[in-house]
Amino acid sequence: MDITKNLLGGLDSITDWLSDKLNNILAVVLQLLPDSPFSVELPAEVKNILGYINWLIPFGQITATLGFWVAAVGVYYAYKVILRWAKAI
Repeated sequence: MDITKNLLGGLDSITDWLSDKLNNILAVVLQLLPDSPFSVELPAEVKNILGYINWLIPFGQITATLGFWVAAVGVYYAYKVILRWAKAI
């Protein structure tokens, strides 16, 4: 029992160290990127018209549904690959 706890504790500390290093690397990479490459200011008239168009065509709901669908398909394919890897299918 003690050996298992020691091995799991060591593995846990290694994964913590690796995740900390990965987070640091990603933080440095994200600091190199610009704040927003798409900074466009639309005129007030265009914003008003876009509000009416958005009332007719709910782009927010369409985007949320599309995102959910893409995530569901991604989970399905990942599950399929894992099962093939495990030779369950």
